[in-house]
Amino acid sequence: MNKLIPSLLIFLLMFSSCKKETDNISLLPGFWTQESITEDGNPVTMSACEQSTRLLIEQNGIYRMYSSCDGQQRYGTWIITGNTMLDISLDHWNGSNKYESFPVRFTILKLTGTEMEIRVKTYIGERKKTVMFTPVEQDVLTGKTPEELLQLDRYNKTLKTYTYRFVKQE
Repeated sequence: MNKLIPSLLIFLLMFSSCKKETDNISLLPGFWTQESITEDGNPVTMSACEQSTRLLIEQNGIYRMYSSCDGQQRYGTWIITGNTMLDISLDHWNGSNKYESFPVRFTILKLTGTEMEIRVKTYIGERKKTVMFTPVEQDVLTGKTPEELLQLDRYNKTLKTYTYRFVKQE
């Protein structure tokens, strides 16, 4: 009897100390509004286009993105990996006035029933090509000197960390 009580206490302590992880997959579906963007921790002044960005994330792994600057609906897929990574297929500008699907992996910093904060580390040039929640102005290469093109290429190869914050609409 004396051995049973300590064993039972150890067993109960082991399971009571386990914290159940929040299931991010059940928190993600809903209608989300983009609230803020930071670049390397510094707030970005959001354009009217970025302020109008909305995501409708469906339970079935599909999402739709709406923005007033674009006039078209964009579609893609999403999946959460390891409860901390959000993989989204975003549109990619192919340079021929067409968008193609492009997978992007975000780290989930915060996901609750009302807030979502995700982060991605990428090159400036890749962010320009990828429609990361709003189209970004494309580089105009026409008429540039070789030196200007080289300078632009170096700039586009700068690595930045972007954090996007969304709030869920009721």
